[in-house]
Amino acid sequence: MSDTLQVSSTLRPTPQRRTQSVRNHPATARSHGAEDAAVPGELVHRPRPEDVLITSWQRLGEGHFSLTGQWPHDHRYFAPSHGRHHLVLAGETIRQAGLLLSHSELGVPVGHHFILSDLVYTTHPEHTVSGSGPTPLIIDVRCSDTRMRAGALAGSRFDMTIRTGGRLIATGYSHVSVTSPGVYRRIRGERLTARSPQGPLNPPVPPELTGSATDREVLLSPTGRPDRWLLRIAPGHPTVVNPANDHVPGLALLDAALQAGRALLAPDRFVPFAFGTEFRRYAEHGTPCVIEARRIAPALPGTTTVEVIGAQDGEPVFTSTLTALDPSR
Repeated sequence: MSDTLQVSSTLRPTPQRRTQSVRNHPATARSHGAEDAAVPGELVHRPRPEDVLITSWQRLGEGHFSLTGQWPHDHRYFAPSHGRHHLVLAGETIRQAGLLLSHSELGVPVGHHFILSDLVYTTHPEHTVSGSGPTPLIIDVRCSDTRMRAGALAGSRFDMTIRTGGRLIATGYSHVSVTSPGVYRRIRGERLTARSPQGPLNPPVPPELTGSATDREVLLSPTGRPDRWLLRIAPGHPTVVNPANDHVPGLALLDAALQAGRALLAPDRFVPFAFGTEFRRYAEHGTPCVIEARRIAPALPGTTTVEVIGAQDGEPVFTSTLTALDPSR
């Protein structure tokens, strides 16, 4: 098997060791053989240790790194379902790996802000969960189109391959830009202090429609149309919502897109393995976010593709493309 899982031209997934210490942070990752040890949460922007997916890292060469990680088996949000890992896990792994390397290897101080312009990945459609413990990962990362400013990363593309037990289970990439706190304050202005509203929450669609376990995990509220919903996020959701965020986090938008695809075509018939998202602007707190889903022509025979668009005030916030094998295959 090649290092790229070929899926769709729409998604376009790509293609002696020493322990590295963490710059700008007093803590370090544990030994590279200890795959049950997580890196410091602030290096992957995750305050809860159970949400940290990366366990260690090594520099292999210029712009080339190897990381270890794990996908949890009993996480209350990311737990496997129907023998498969949560589709968003691969995207969150790519995001965390890029953040870790930016801080630990590419000179970005903790406290700087990251702007993710896209997140595109493909998982192996036949990969299933085995055993009763976490799934260990080996993550190969290559940086390209890298821009440095004053010795720190200003932007880069991160291409990754994710393996377990020697088998390739996901490939993907993301483009990241970095801004200082001062620049971020100027960009965000008065919205810098915005926080998730604590008022009444819109009702959820039935959990079985989105493949969710409980109402609390449902990110869609009905609008009276089968292809349109309003984004809803239960207050205090520990994984999707960071109370310090001044905007709706990308993880919430990814999962909302996944839920919209399931709600459009039924969760037992639409099981995506490829996921590409382009982020256009920040999703703001306190402004209704309309989520719409529609089937589009697939790039490959034997697949079903759904496009999901989120918008606020009539302007697109994100566009996601999800691809699944046809259930009749």
